[in-house]
Amino acid sequence: MSTPSFQCLLLLAIATLLTLLLVPYFRKLGLRFNIVDNPQKKEKDKHGNCREKLHKKITPLTGGLALFVSFWLAVFLTTPLNQQIFGIFLGSLFIVAVMALDDKVDLKPGVKLIAQCIAAAIPIFFGVQIRYISNPSTGMYFDIGFWGVLFSIIWSVAFMNAMNLIDGLDGLATGIAGIALLSMFVVGMLSGFVIPSFFAIALAGCCFAFLRYNFYPASIFLGDCGAHFLGYMIAAISIWAGLKTTSGIVLLIALVGFGIPIFDVIFSIITRSRKGKKIYEADLENIHYQLHRKKGWGQRRIALVFYAITALLCLIPILLLYL
Repeated sequence: MSTPSFQCLLLLAIATLLTLLLVPYFRKLGLRFNIVDNPQKKEKDKHGNCREKLHKKITPLTGGLALFVSFWLAVFLTTPLNQQIFGIFLGSLFIVAVMALDDKVDLKPGVKLIAQCIAAAIPIFFGVQIRYISNPSTGMYFDIGFWGVLFSIIWSVAFMNAMNLIDGLDGLATGIAGIALLSMFVVGMLSGFVIPSFFAIALAGCCFAFLRYNFYPASIFLGDCGAHFLGYMIAAISIWAGLKTTSGIVLLIALVGFGIPIFDVIFSIITRSRKGKKIYEADLENIHYQLHRKKGWGQRRIALVFYAITALLCLIPILLLYL
């Protein structure tokens, strides 16, 4: 009978190793089936303006598929399945399938939003939803009833969009997700959320292994598929961890860990609204683009600074709550 520590290490090791081994295969797959980001292909907005691309070579968008396969194969090999795990898997399978199609043919924003809502709703049917909101400082909690369904969907959709929005520079989204997941693992273990914590550290291992190929200069991108997968999983794990106790602590850590992407979402909505653009319209107004284009920061520098800020944001509530 394996101990929890051994199960955690085994899950982490398999997930990390599979990512290192499978990414080159999925990179070739992306090139073969032309699931790529081509810098020579000009993307125009409704005003006819071309969107500048920062990379100079054709790059596969199939990194998310590698992460999905690596993570879930590791889970299936090491972890007994239950109702909640199966629900989270089905939701991730749905969003990965739809967004992989988007990476190939560019789906309309409305279609993608519907897909996000469906993916967010699937785990709810398997009992993975926010039921209580707590105050970590007092220990008091409140049953929010049916509002938990709506809150769970909004929570997941917000995380998927935030991760997709921050995925604009090599390794940026992957590293931020890895750090946020690592902090969720620490909080989960300190609070007794054992299996969700194992999932968090395993997915963090996938992210850090993926940086081997995704950090500047990247040879493969997450794609919409990968960005949505990571956002979905972080939201799902944070909700799942709150099932056996109150949700406030783990939701707080997930929210703080995603401080930069969430701020970027707010920043982009404001700037796009001021310029009369639709909030889902792609542009170069994101914070990381501004630092690159107007301040002249390199992609490595931006990524490392954002990693440091994310780590600090995650560390502060952990120190306040557990020391």
